[in-house]
Amino acid sequence: MEKILSSKIQIEFAINAKSLWSVLTESKYTKTYMYNCSVDTDWIEGSAITWQGNYQGYQAFQKGKIITIKPHELIKYSTFDPNIGVSDVAENYINVTYIINENNGKTKLTIINDTFDGNEDRMKHIIQGWEMVREQMEKTINNL
Repeated sequence: MEKILSSKIQIEFAINAKSLWSVLTESKYTKTYMYNCSVDTDWIEGSAITWQGNYQGYQAFQKGKIITIKPHELIKYSTFDPNIGVSDVAENYINVTYIINENNGKTKLTIINDTFDGNEDRMKHIIQGWEMVREQMEKTINNL
């Protein structure tokens, strides 16, 4: 039986939604905050998405699909790391959602991670990873 676990992070940036969209979708930025990984996709619903890079000697690779996309507002994609030692089946994928809300010159980014295997230790690991991503993303945006 599927047990969904979710985490949510919210960050507010002093940039507009268009600029934040670029940070989220362009490899020249993703490499600065997403464990040196470049994103590769055409950003069309149903298309494949991959993340690849070398982080501290580890050859990172994740794959998934674009689930929903609304430019400058919403991205939802699935992702799976074939190197973590679990089967490549639906319940081992993670869904990641970015919700972008611009208001009064600032933009709030909400990041939601959903897992479907009920593994609480895995969710703790995901939350820790996203805290590092958050810190690096803030540095990237402050350097724009």
